[in-house]
Amino acid sequence: MNAFLTGVIFLVAFTATGKSIDCVTCYSTDGTDCSGEVRTCTKGQTFCRTLTSEIKKDGVASNQVFKYCGGDEEPHWIYREESLTTFFQLEIQNCETDKCNEEPALLTPRANTPNGVKCMHCFENYSADCNSEETIECTGDMNKCLFVSGNICNNGELAFDDTSFNACALRHCTNIASADLHPRYDEIDTGKIQKIEISEGIKDA
Repeated sequence: MNAFLTGVIFLVAFTATGKSIDCVTCYSTDGTDCSGEVRTCTKGQTFCRTLTSEIKKDGVASNQVFKYCGGDEEPHWIYREESLTTFFQLEIQNCETDKCNEEPALLTPRANTPNGVKCMHCFENYSADCNSEETIECTGDMNKCLFVSGNICNNGELAFDDTSFNACALRHCTNIASADLHPRYDEIDTGKIQKIEISEGIKDA
């Protein structure tokens, strides 16, 4: 469960493009901090930016972080999704002064309170779809249901790095309102992602 992450980090980071400042630039696959060179950002890159991820599986958390120069079109942004066994958060944080991103990243805490929304919960390896009578109770701001299918799995699990992928499909909770906000939405054009759907889910009566 440690697999589309590296690709997502570099995809988000290098699509950034507006006053030049000095920012720490570095990358680590182990923790919420990294050390690297301070570089003067190019024209059009107006922020120092930190992109941090957390994957928590069966109660065990792992983190990755990427610090870089960013353009003004990327807002402070948080993506979350959760299954019965795994929670994933990807967060972009911005700051506007020289070397303001040199401190360790602090992920915005999630809320664990049930929000009254339930989603179908399923995972099917080597498949383009999955269905189940099992549901998951969503929490905090994760009040939408996510369906994703494509070459996003490895050894029977959803992948968050650049390991070899096989096809799979899954359904669980997320916090985004539309498919185009998913961090892997651009991979639909490459064929790696077959489909991303967001639905309202099941609300308690």
